[in-house]
Amino acid sequence: MADAYDPIPLDFTTSPLDEMWGRAHAFRAQMSQRRSVLDFSGRPVPRGLIAEAVRTAGTAPSGAHRQPWQFVAVENPDLKSEIKSEIREAAEEEGKCSTRIG
Repeated sequence: MADAYDPIPLDFTTSPLDEMWGRAHAFRAQMSQRRSVLDFSGRPVPRGLIAEAVRTAGTAPSGAHRQPWQFVAVENPDLKSEIKSEIREAAEEEGKCSTRIG
């Protein structure tokens, strides 16, 4: 039989309203700078940094906590180029390709 559900209590601290507004505006401003980028850098990224990013991404909420995503880190430049081409082709077929895609 499955173990009983035992949630971890949320240690929640309420911030002053003016601080919440400031943080909300700063976060929106930061997020408005987000862009989808298909121009891959040749600069190496430490595996530990990638692992930490994936661990963080894996904490994102999902319906019924199913977490249906998979993450793949690609080092091979030729494979990166192939992925970029496939994404561009799929976007063009859907009429969603922007001239900004690399």
